Amino acid sequence: MKKMHYFHCRLFCLFLFCFSSISLISCKDDSPDQQILDEEYYITFQQSRYDIDRVSTGYTIKFRTNIEGLSVKIPSADTKWCDAKLTSDSVLVIKLSTNNDPSPRETSLTVSGKEISKSITISQKGKENANIKDDIQIPVASASASSFQPGEDIDKSFDNDFATNYHSQWDNSAPDYFPINLDYNFENAPAIDYFIYNPRMDGHNNGNFKEIEVWAATEATPALTEYMKLDLKGSSSATRITFSPALEKPKQIRIIVKSGVGDGNGKGFASCSEMQFFRNNPDNFDYMTIFSDAAATTIKQGLTRSDIESVSDPFFRDLALEIFDKTYDSEFRIQEFKSWQNPTIMSVKNMTSPYSLRDNPTGIYVKENEELIVFADDMHGQNISVLVQDLNEGFGGNSYPLVKGQNKLKIRKEGLAYVMYHTDMGTEPQIKLHFATGTVNGYFDSQKHKEAGDWKRILDKATYRDFDVLGEYAHLTFNTEKFKTYTPDGNALIEIYDDIARLEQEIMGLFKYNKAFKNRMYYHVIYDPDGYMYATDHRTAYQVNTLDELCNATLLATKAIWGPAHEVGHVNQTRPGLKWVGTSEVTNNIFSLYVQTTYGNTSRLTEENRYTNAIRKIVEAKIPHNSLTDKNGDHYFEKLVPFWQLKLYIQDALNKKDFYKDVFEKVRNAPANLPNDGGYQLQFVKFACEAANLDLTEFFEQWGFLYPIDQIVEDYSPAQFTITQEQIDAAKAEIKSKKYPKPKHNDIYKINDNNWESYK
Repeated sequence: MKKMHYFHCRLFCLFLFCFSSISLISCKDDSPDQQILDEEYYITFQQSRYDIDRVSTGYTIKFRTNIEGLSVKIPSADTKWCDAKLTSDSVLVIKLSTNNDPSPRETSLTVSGKEISKSITISQKGKENANIKDDIQIPVASASASSFQPGEDIDKSFDNDFATNYHSQWDNSAPDYFPINLDYNFENAPAIDYFIYNPRMDGHNNGNFKEIEVWAATEATPALTEYMKLDLKGSSSATRITFSPALEKPKQIRIIVKSGVGDGNGKGFASCSEMQFFRNNPDNFDYMTIFSDAAATTIKQGLTRSDIESVSDPFFRDLALEIFDKTYDSEFRIQEFKSWQNPTIMSVKNMTSPYSLRDNPTGIYVKENEELIVFADDMHGQNISVLVQDLNEGFGGNSYPLVKGQNKLKIRKEGLAYVMYHTDMGTEPQIKLHFATGTVNGYFDSQKHKEAGDWKRILDKATYRDFDVLGEYAHLTFNTEKFKTYTPDGNALIEIYDDIARLEQEIMGLFKYNKAFKNRMYYHVIYDPDGYMYATDHRTAYQVNTLDELCNATLLATKAIWGPAHEVGHVNQTRPGLKWVGTSEVTNNIFSLYVQTTYGNTSRLTEENRYTNAIRKIVEAKIPHNSLTDKNGDHYFEKLVPFWQLKLYIQDALNKKDFYKDVFEKVRNAPANLPNDGGYQLQFVKFACEAANLDLTEFFEQWGFLYPIDQIVEDYSPAQFTITQEQIDAAKAEIKSKKYPKPKHNDIYKINDNNWESYK
């Protein structure tokens, strides 16, 4: 290109100014860009800053230059969301990814050529907050309860503090303890469309409502009238209960609690954190004018992009534009969630602790006080909610009920969101949910994320402290940075946790007898600096510093596998038939050893010389098996030896692979109401002989199972443990009557992991 002298440039600009109304630049002498024309080469933009919409399909910027072979550069940190290309010597095309953050963002773009460069600022707008108005909360004027514990009266259920609870009287021994009436009174309330029952949020379920009745009195019908009967099944999820039609001018709502969760006297209790009453807000944008489905995932047929651009509400306009343009980040925002069986059902059937309540992670992280907008399709008449859990605060969280259509949830505490969809069968249809706000944190599911790069792709985008990893039998919620540091292959890691859960169900006979759990085993991180590992209802927990090993697949498969197998074993302990007093830290390790050795590791009993010590302390000392104790807890491993020897001898040496499967099944089908735990030990002896089809009384005598004992046995809670000689004689006589053959070896008490093959 020829050099342009200043005089010629002035004439050219004057010509443009006079004859063209669409010129891209100004030609005033005092323009900063005009001064560049005095130089040998120039690059001139009409503006120094360009503001671009949050949702953009592309943006074209024309500029002037007398240079060929220009290049364009963007800071590397911004190339993930901003891309720029020169389509000619004077046309720049900008492409921006949609900005899902509420904050605007900007970058500096530089066009260069020869000895000159020019920078401009590219700014993109942030995501607008949804202008969805809150439903109108109706204040409670007064309330009363027919039963309450002092300090936990009915006023705690409408004090707008979810950390306080109403609780019925702790002493529930009275024959007429239930039903319990909770009366809420209103003054000058125009209408109530629904109320929300919020169970206690502290991770406990004591007092969660089961069967209830809802009665109401209005100005037109002043006498209390029954409106509905419900069974909330003791759920820990918040429940929205709708009046259809709305209660007009309500005076009182009575909730009659007929049963609740809890043990004392087999009756349970009644409790709740908050009872909230609402009117629907009619002054909201009707998003169904744009979308054809309640989940807001499909644009109405016939609408054009121009139609959508004219929508007055910016939140719904941008959402619809992204969906119309097929640029919406829908992988985790729009999902279908399956129903899961309430884990208590299988735990009762299998006499164990219940498995997970977190089988439906969303991959969405929400902040404290954030407004989470969720659109829901058909709910199939089910009580479904979103639970937000922050494991830094401990297991539990706050739940928020969902209804079909638009849901605006005011999040009380930050955390990861989970869908609570639990039913008796777990076979109900899936529901489609659309999380239009919140931050995508993602999760990894080995059953659906099959591409080689999925693990790194999803994990790299995770920004929240914790991250969910799903397998077929296992679910991890561990620290994100631990995954990024120690887990290069998520599939390799979750397969091991799957194996732990699967192998333990296998030795229990749950697959053989079609009683496998319908929920996953849940493993989650804890941040308590004084914690380590533990197991309880619905979960096993691991202190964050243990994850250096537990997120490392190589270490997990070897030296670190004992810890998770041990804790999962606690959940699987079949009680009381295989968990009598004195065995809380014993019979769970049948599972630990099974997992440890199945993975090819040396048995801990061998590694720590437990066989020799156990024989010396019990067999040679001729003491009752359950009387062995010490201050250090080592006796747990010595007491474990005979349980594991049965596996080595019967399952391995004699190749009766179903031995423990059948023992567990017999325990599950046996009465669980014996008057003393000593009866369960004798029951186990009889079941072992039956499952092995052998008279094992000599083995059990050597190990002290058939010795009289009458003492308090220490075990988290001490309890009386008694076996009389008469009971022993009766058990032996029963076994003898079965005419089982005697084993061919009389020294089974000497079998171990190294010599079992000699017993074949």
